[in-house]
Amino acid sequence: MTAKKIEQKSLLVGIFVNLLMSCAGILVYHTTHIEALFVDAYFSVITFFSAIVSLIVSKLSSHCNKMFPDGFFVLEPLYSLFQSVLTVVLLSTSLVTVGFKAYAYFMRGEGSVLDVGPILPYEMVMILLSWSLSYFYKKQNQKIHHLSTMLFAETQGTFVDGMMSLGIGVAALILLFIQPNSALGFLRYTGDFFITLLLVLLTIKMPLQVIKSAFGEISGKLLLNPEIHRWIDVCLKKHPLEGIKIKKYFVYKVGMSIKIDVFLDTGKSFIDSSQLSRTKAAILKELSKKLEFVHLAFCL
Repeated sequence: MTAKKIEQKSLLVGIFVNLLMSCAGILVYHTTHIEALFVDAYFSVITFFSAIVSLIVSKLSSHCNKMFPDGFFVLEPLYSLFQSVLTVVLLSTSLVTVGFKAYAYFMRGEGSVLDVGPILPYEMVMILLSWSLSYFYKKQNQKIHHLSTMLFAETQGTFVDGMMSLGIGVAALILLFIQPNSALGFLRYTGDFFITLLLVLLTIKMPLQVIKSAFGEISGKLLLNPEIHRWIDVCLKKHPLEGIKIKKYFVYKVGMSIKIDVFLDTGKSFIDSSQLSRTKAAILKELSKKLEFVHLAFCL
């Protein structure tokens, strides 16, 4: 099975699982009206729709035409960038919303007791589904040497979803034992603020990592994956150029596409263009056994 097929099959599984999680999350949120569950439920909704978009992008990115002979692979990091920015916006908006509710309670005594009863069984199921899906994405990406930018984004996103569920579930369990008229009774009114704040602090790093990685691909950052560099080193030594030394090479990754620029030190040697063509074809043939989309350029 090709790398693209593995990626697309994984995203299809994710669409189905995230649909189940989205429906369950919205139902429980509208039952309890706990703001932290809004973050959890609508994060699942965003993940569901983003998985659909990612599948479309995965199918489009490898298509080539006269204007884009190397394909539309830049769509993959663009998608990951957009998804992660949206996640940061959602987390920030939810924190501001619950912040206003907590302010209203502490300053004006306005608020209602949180109904945490339905949360525990729901969150247990969400943790199981989220982390199982995140692990599935991670293992599938390992099969293709972590080349899928979108599976990396989905792995992080579903893990964040599971962390949210875990945080909400633990907090709900604690709130069950707190009486509204006790010294900690204010938590029964403002608990969703503290839960949401904790979730944001625990999870904000992951979408920021995806943003950094996606921006690096878009802006031409070098790929430092040691496994891929090892393959290239072996392949270049196996197919040397007669009378020409290789000074250095750079590897770039955009989505699932790998580009290799090999810089040659020709000295005073005559460059045989036919030899370059044969060597290039041999190198690409060998690398294509492990890398589905690879481009090679000799630079003087």
